[in-house]
Amino acid sequence: MDNDSSTSLPFEDEYKGYEIYVEPNPDKYSEGFSWSISKNDECLDSGLEFDIKMAIDAAHNAINVLENASH
Repeated sequence: MDNDSSTSLPFEDEYKGYEIYVEPNPDKYSEGFSWSISKNDECLDSGLEFDIKMAIDAAHNAINVLENASH
């Protein structure tokens, strides 16, 4: 797993007005990182990736898809 030690967890950020949240997989028997995006306290998408960077990238991609669909 490629885990950037400079990224502290849980990771929270805002991108294009959406909130991104990344944390270690809550399933203690599986590795990986859970990500979710929300806006106005509503979870709009979520997923599981193998490393932190992949989780953040997946969240950004999901937001871009939502943005493109709304135009």
